Amino acid sequence: MNQHAAPRATTEPPGAARKKEAKKATWVAVFGTFVEYYDFSVYGYVAATIAMAFFPAGNTAAALLNSFAIFGLAFVARPVGAWVFGHLGDTRGRRTALIATITLMGIASGITGLLPVYAQIGLAAPALLVMMRFLQGFSAGGEIGGAAAYIREWASPGRRAFYISFIPSFANLGKGLAAGVAAIMATSLSADQMVSWGWRVPFLLAIPLAFAVIWMRLHIEDSPEFRELQRSSETAPVRKTPLRTIFRKHPAALLKVTLIATVQTTGTYVGTVFVATYFSEFLGFTSGQASTIVLLAVLFAALLIPVAGLLGNRLGGRRILLICYAAYVLVTLPEFFLMQQHSFGLALLGLMIGILPYALCQVGTYSTMPELYPTDVRHTGISFGHSTGSVIGGGLMPYLSTYLIGATGNTYMPAFLLILAGLVGLVTVGVFVRKNPDGSHLYR
Repeated sequence: MNQHAAPRATTEPPGAARKKEAKKATWVAVFGTFVEYYDFSVYGYVAATIAMAFFPAGNTAAALLNSFAIFGLAFVARPVGAWVFGHLGDTRGRRTALIATITLMGIASGITGLLPVYAQIGLAAPALLVMMRFLQGFSAGGEIGGAAAYIREWASPGRRAFYISFIPSFANLGKGLAAGVAAIMATSLSADQMVSWGWRVPFLLAIPLAFAVIWMRLHIEDSPEFRELQRSSETAPVRKTPLRTIFRKHPAALLKVTLIATVQTTGTYVGTVFVATYFSEFLGFTSGQASTIVLLAVLFAALLIPVAGLLGNRLGGRRILLICYAAYVLVTLPEFFLMQQHSFGLALLGLMIGILPYALCQVGTYSTMPELYPTDVRHTGISFGHSTGSVIGGGLMPYLSTYLIGATGNTYMPAFLLILAGLVGLVTVGVFVRKNPDGSHLYR
């Protein structure tokens, strides 16, 4: 144990002290998520440039598909990381797992920024890129579950939705920083400079950011619920194999979390990451314009999500999810219609409209998932279910959007995928998500 870590409490801090510690825990957890999502999202915002640097010239569409295939590979790695870091979090502590995830993400992102390209080492270049992207996904697989479990176990019941809302809010700030750095590089450098060295800068920024988060996470203590679990001998045998326990005792919760996460990550990676490439490659916007539109939209999301969190405190995560899924079905086609009018202002307005259900979905997802599992398997359950859903929503959907547009020539294909995700969410939550693990009705 680090000698500078805060001393372990033997009992939960009462009243004001508990509230103060909950705020500190929330801040440290979400700042780490901010950095994780900056690191993880940078690739998506410079995917077109990476395609030119890491694959042979000649077929731009094939290179872009290969680039998004590697983007999707990270999502395949996420369930593996969720299993490893979830096991660590449920047996050794949320704090230990959170330190491990950010350390690995910082290493993988920093090395990515130093990789040689295709012109230098041939096919070994995309092979190394695949390896680093896999490690990024492996790390991200444990981050969200750890942060959500950690904050949920610190916050009072009446404030959980609001506190947890800062996870996706700061994740969007991380994506906003990634989009902003990409926009600055794209507008200040020539295309040749971007391919030569400009794409490296966003990845190298991950190194100092990771050091800052590691230092902060070394100076926090574990959640009160996990410390209570450590003191209890009754659950010790269960916690030795949390993933096996989930498959044996909580398969329904795992399926629900996976489906909820599929919808949420479809909205995230189609609606706020893929759209950067969508604007530049399919709608005729410049790379700088595309990055700027996405930057403004995700910053708007970052501000809106805590407001949605306050609403979640009143309505509960389940009701928020039902509202957001219905909104996806209703507003997505108008959103994409506006984006296709070849106007910067209308494209921004369209994406802002899509941010409304997106913000509600983030709050509903992250405040509902922790409630579906008991403490002893919560980190693993959230991480594994969310990461499995991310394989479909985050890994497959951007690739599928690119493929379907190319195959059909219909630029509304991403909108149809978002509407389908909304319908899946309505059925999942409207019919099957009603109870807590103890059998009580799920409101918060």
